[in-house]
Amino acid sequence: MLADPADVARALGLPPGSEPAFEPLGDAPGAPERWSGGGRAVIVRRPVTAEAAQNHAAVFEALANAGFAAMPRLLGFSGLATIEEEVPGLTALQVEPPPGAAEAAVAALAALHALPLREGLDWEKAPAGVLPECPPPLYRLGFAAAEREAAAPHFAAAREALLAGPFGFAHRAATAANVLLAPGKAWLVNFAAAGFGHQLFDLAAFLLTSGLGAPARRALAMAYARLRGFDPAATADLADLAGLTWGTDELLWLPRRQVEALGDDAALAALNLAAVRIEQGMRAPAGDSPIAAAIRGALWG
Repeated sequence: MLADPADVARALGLPPGSEPAFEPLGDAPGAPERWSGGGRAVIVRRPVTAEAAQNHAAVFEALANAGFAAMPRLLGFSGLATIEEEVPGLTALQVEPPPGAAEAAVAALAALHALPLREGLDWEKAPAGVLPECPPPLYRLGFAAAEREAAAPHFAAAREALLAGPFGFAHRAATAANVLLAPGKAWLVNFAAAGFGHQLFDLAAFLLTSGLGAPARRALAMAYARLRGFDPAATADLADLAGLTWGTDELLWLPRRQVEALGDDAALAALNLAAVRIEQGMRAPAGDSPIAAAIRGALWG
């Protein structure tokens, strides 16, 4: 178990000495747990490594203190584990996004990115230091030498374009797995990787892994831009370019994540579904960036 039963009992409002029931929500190490008692239930979350657990706890508390609403309510701690309100949401890896849910998720990301928060990882780094390697090692994704050579200068141009930002506080793992959805609502969870980053990578991560078509992704990127006070068309183009950069890096890390999820069939299936959606979304333009078009032309013709 991830938490001390006495800590969870207090969060549930149970009498001292109560022993709430718990069940893991997955078989992989660090999977969250659902605890229940007295007609109530909470989610306990503690990432596997100490650094990730400390970061999740610190960021979650900072967001709670900042009044950020688009996340479960923080009910307490048990060591490095957070005890969180259970919310009635599912991920886009489990269900098709309900009406208004994708829009709510984009609004949640925009609100997160607008916070004047300096918490989490990598604040000592310059913007270039938090962008993925350039050019990416595309041979690991099966691209031939001619394709890699043709794409390399365009990935370098993409990096220069992305350095214009926006940078700031970011979730940094805002895939569909970490965004719970309900009709007209969304909640962000799992802040283990949160800190300084390129904020459009959060947007790209959610849009690419949620199974949305290119027109919907562009419309949502423009909605995000309006909420942030950015130029809608330019932001949608940059978000599409961010998707190619973020998506390539995410696919490069996929084998490691698959190994980490071995033994947890549901987690492995979710990873594989997200990977398929990322590749399909990367191939389908959701913007008019000539750099993005050049990358697609080099890799997929």
